Amino acid sequence: MKQYFQEVIRQIMHLPTNKISLITALSCAVATFSVTANAGEGLSYSYLELDYINLNIDEVGDSGSVLDDLDNGGGWGVRVAFELSPNWFAFGQYSVTEADANFVDDQNLLFRSNTDINRLDVGAGFHTPMNNKTDLVLRVAYTDIDTDGFNFGGTSSSSFDDLNEDSSDGYFIDAALRSQLLAKVEGSLGVRYTDLEQIDNVSVIGNLLYEFSPTLGLNLGLEAGDNISHFLIGLRLSF
Repeated sequence: MKQYFQEVIRQIMHLPTNKISLITALSCAVATFSVTANAGEGLSYSYLELDYINLNIDEVGDSGSVLDDLDNGGGWGVRVAFELSPNWFAFGQYSVTEADANFVDDQNLLFRSNTDINRLDVGAGFHTPMNNKTDLVLRVAYTDIDTDGFNFGGTSSSSFDDLNEDSSDGYFIDAALRSQLLAKVEGSLGVRYTDLEQIDNVSVIGNLLYEFSPTLGLNLGLEAGDNISHFLIGLRLSF
């Protein structure tokens, strides 16, 4: 685990200047978000969530508005997290979405419509209070993104040695501020850096959670990247 975190830090230190500038600017925005929020206590780091996910894809030759792209595809996802100690938690998430539009990734590879995008994330996080109202949350995770069927490790074998053969796996690291904005509304805003063999991407992440009760809530979330943005709505059971 120590070597994994060292590799993540090394990759961040070698980010291009423009990406470091973007992370700095977004971090300032996150800090402003935290200061102006009417936050509260009681944030939970143990939950189960079922999501509907919608894709907004920058199509080849796309010149339409964001609203025009909301029918680019959809699917479902499940997330789970549980607290390990007062400051540490583990999490995992799996999603299956279908792209209904042609799109080009960061390496100019063309993906045709009707492509299934399968994603698995497994990781750990650390949270610490900025004050009695807001938490700083840091996470790092193994991530695997496959098209037209999930294939763990890149082969049909279940051996963990096969992970070295999979060009679609890697990691992400993110940082966010999480606050109780209103009595029944929680929100977060942050930035994420994802590193796969064919993807090197900085994205904005965030969510708004409306709490019907201390255990049940309706969550709206997003991850906005260069080519693909994910919007989700889900039911969260906190425990």
